[in-house]
Amino acid sequence: MVDDEESERSIARRILQSEGCTVLEADSYKNALTVFEQNRQGVDLLIADLSLPDGNGCELALTMQQENPDLRVLFVSGHVGAEVCRFYGLDVTDLHFLSKPFQPAELVNSVRRVFAASMPFPRMVPKTRTA
Repeated sequence: MVDDEESERSIARRILQSEGCTVLEADSYKNALTVFEQNRQGVDLLIADLSLPDGNGCELALTMQQENPDLRVLFVSGHVGAEVCRFYGLDVTDLHFLSKPFQPAELVNSVRRVFAASMPFPRMVPKTRTA
């Protein structure tokens, strides 16, 4: 779970732990990469805020999926929405996205949807831009 707001991470952690999930936390892009490197084999899902103080969730997901192509991704945001990913040439119609603030059941249902997808979807491969 990557979010620069400690209270939001804490709420999400408690919700997910109550569902039996192990939750690793980071408060920035850089710290998320460190946590990922230390726990690479144990990370199945990235839940990332789109707006981070030292990067953004889309770039983070792209970087992590280079190391783990099976990584599943759920983006969360309270204001930017999935439009940030469109800037990076990603197909935003296929992204798993949850608007903040969210209810506990919404987070749980979103995580279940991501894992129920037939493949680690979306495959975060940037579209090639044509001139």
